[in-house]
Amino acid sequence: MRLSASAYETVFDEAPDALVIVDPETNRIRECNARACEIVGHERADLLDRDVTALIDGVQGPGDEPVPPLERDDDATRTWVLRTGQQTVAPFDVQLSPVSIDGERYILARLTAATDEADRSDDAVDRELKSRAIDAAPIGITISDPSQPDNPMIYTNEMFEELTGYSASEAVGRNCRFLQGPETRTEPVAEMRGAIAAAEPVTVELKNYRKDGTPFWNRVTIAPVRDDDGTVKHYIGFQEDITERKQSRQALELADHLLETVPSGVFRTEPSPDGTFEYANPALASLLGVDSPDQLQDRRVADFYANPDARMDLVESLRTAADDAVTHEVTLEPVAGDPIDVVITASLTVDESGSEHVHKVVQDITERKARERRLERYERLVENLPIGVYQNTPGSEGRFRLVNDAMADIFDADSTAHLREQPVCELYADPDERAAFSERLCERGVVTEAELELTTLHDEPLWGAVTAIAREVDGTTVFDGVIQDITERKQYEQRLKEQRDDLDVLNQMLRHDIRNDLQLVTAYADFLRDHVDDAGRDYLETIHESADHAVELTQTARDMSDVMLSTDENRTRVDLRHTLESELERVRSEYANAAVTVDGTIPQTTVVADDMLHSIFRNLLTNAVQHNDREVPTVTVSASERDETVVVRVADNGPGVSDEQKDEIFAKGTKGGESAGTGLGLYLVETLVDTYGGSVHVEDNEPRGAVFVVELPTDS
Repeated sequence: MRLSASAYETVFDEAPDALVIVDPETNRIRECNARACEIVGHERADLLDRDVTALIDGVQGPGDEPVPPLERDDDATRTWVLRTGQQTVAPFDVQLSPVSIDGERYILARLTAATDEADRSDDAVDRELKSRAIDAAPIGITISDPSQPDNPMIYTNEMFEELTGYSASEAVGRNCRFLQGPETRTEPVAEMRGAIAAAEPVTVELKNYRKDGTPFWNRVTIAPVRDDDGTVKHYIGFQEDITERKQSRQALELADHLLETVPSGVFRTEPSPDGTFEYANPALASLLGVDSPDQLQDRRVADFYANPDARMDLVESLRTAADDAVTHEVTLEPVAGDPIDVVITASLTVDESGSEHVHKVVQDITERKARERRLERYERLVENLPIGVYQNTPGSEGRFRLVNDAMADIFDADSTAHLREQPVCELYADPDERAAFSERLCERGVVTEAELELTTLHDEPLWGAVTAIAREVDGTTVFDGVIQDITERKQYEQRLKEQRDDLDVLNQMLRHDIRNDLQLVTAYADFLRDHVDDAGRDYLETIHESADHAVELTQTARDMSDVMLSTDENRTRVDLRHTLESELERVRSEYANAAVTVDGTIPQTTVVADDMLHSIFRNLLTNAVQHNDREVPTVTVSASERDETVVVRVADNGPGVSDEQKDEIFAKGTKGGESAGTGLGLYLVETLVDTYGGSVHVEDNEPRGAVFVVELPTDS
């Protein structure tokens, strides 16, 4: 800690040794203390500007040498014989040291009464006392010997051992650089080396490392120790752990940097009506329309308030508030430019002298206030929207902050005020769903088209499609949302679900009950073939054909039911070759009189479909055989890959399809010329192909017949 100027004067004046400051150019006394005046018997005023050699009777030594002139860089010990105040002479040991004062070089002479050889024995006691003092000093002290290679340490005190963790035996004999480590900067190390090379004192701060590897900041001072001839005999080093001080300084520098660079205005003032800017950062200067904080000095803080009373209102709030800080929104008037809306957060502190200070952080909210005013203009529009608009707070205890007229209508409320009085959770059919929705919205920030089961204020069921966002308003999370009444749509979807359930039951019945009974009829008909006469066989054949046709109808109806019940979730990768070859094998076994062949090779590829893919090829192959008027129906299948699709062609030699029928043949219920079918087979084909994202059409075959072309996307 630095002493005050008065403290230094006191130490100089009250020093027990005589102290004299001499100009080496003129030998004149520039300053002296009380003890010096006492020795020579003169007042201070008489000694100032007096030639010091006039007080010296001689120099003690062989031959009574004359007084040598003083040099600017004198650093030696001599014995002067002074004329004392009792008109006598007495020897004094004089320690001469160069000093610098205000840039000028002087010689400091410290005078102590000389002792004869008999008294010199006390020096040993004095040296012992000083040695113990150095050993117990509160800072690390080392002494090195520059006459030895690498200037090793020859002494370390106890504090050095405590500071570094190295014992004296581990440190003595080594250069002090072993305390350096990976983060030791080269600049202070180079500065120390330069000072030692020039035999000059130096003080640096550098990062050193203790024996256990712990880093610490070390303030190192190195000073040369000279003998009477001025030769440097030793270097004395002082080590002081300044880690905490360094960290505090770094924290202070960081805080200062943040204050200077933070985009919010920061300043300090006193809580008086005439308070001025004790401190202001650049951001505040910019807010107030000046180039630098210096231009705010001596300006009254209240002068920048559009309403000067608002400043003292804020100060009074600080004195009465339970919290350490208060926040106010006010309007400021910069030196140049339009008024700005700001929010000021202020705190009141008291320094060590008992003086009060107000610290304020100023944020420009002009744009936010402008947005709020724009929002106010849109409120009337929101009130007249045909969908519900609301704002509420989150959580199971959420309350409405804003609802429009449409919201009141949706929930059968008497008015918007009536609806705002209701807890949000009471509008949910299941209050737990409110908590889940609130948590989901807080996590995601936005929820789109969430279908919620709600209830009106008259306990009528209500389905709502809700889109909402979570945002911060004045430090509070709120939900802004819109809601549409989808009760009728949900009821319609429920009816569709019930119809799908009924269709599923019918499908199960077709798959099992009716189909099993028809297969039983066919089996009994086969059994009766050998038990009826020729006349009865015609009737039996009719029964058999009708039963087979009915089985085919159940198969088609079942396939149609599967198509209507299928969803995109059922889509998967289906092997085209395996599916097509299975259906080719089936139709060959059922229609032994038909010639069913494959032109080329069916590619090994997959398409995105489901287990109904086989129905496309079953219907096309069956259709090609059943509706063929030739004695030997011929069906040729080919398949080829394109960029992202596969094309399957089913060609027959039947009567073909007229141009008029080519666009209508895939319509529901459309039959070929003499067809006894249901007219659903090709409709089913087109429905399935369209579901898979493909296409189907019919072409003419040459020289006779038709070609059904199916194109399906491959699984890329």
